[in-house]
Amino acid sequence: MLRREGGNEKVARDEEWFFGAEMTKSILFKAELRNLWTEKLRNLLDYLLLRLLKDKPMHGYGLLCAIRDRYGYYPAPSKIYPILSTFEKKNYAESRLEVCNGKPRRVYTITSEGEALLNFEEELLNHIISLANVKTGRT
Repeated sequence: MLRREGGNEKVARDEEWFFGAEMTKSILFKAELRNLWTEKLRNLLDYLLLRLLKDKPMHGYGLLCAIRDRYGYYPAPSKIYPILSTFEKKNYAESRLEVCNGKPRRVYTITSEGEALLNFEEELLNHIISLANVKTGRT
């Protein structure tokens, strides 16, 4: 059946347009999972940055790339650098200028206070997961 909507012609079928209903549900479900994943990572960005700094000292762009490569999430630099600045103010990380490939880079290193915070956050996340598993009957 052909109908006219706002000057555009569309084919109306019992199924979704172009894709079958199951295919559309699957695509929408995958998109929703992707959005959920991105939202969770965005909320854990402070933790992810500290976790990466525990592995090795890194500059801001390196942290950005590591998050993208490891988690498939590309946070905006406008999100990363204020967090790193806050880490320095709260003494969770310290930085020093280094020249990498001829470019000056501010390289961040986690401090003992930052490691203590990271350990606390990991214990907290594990506790939340264990509580969720108890409520659902999982072990």
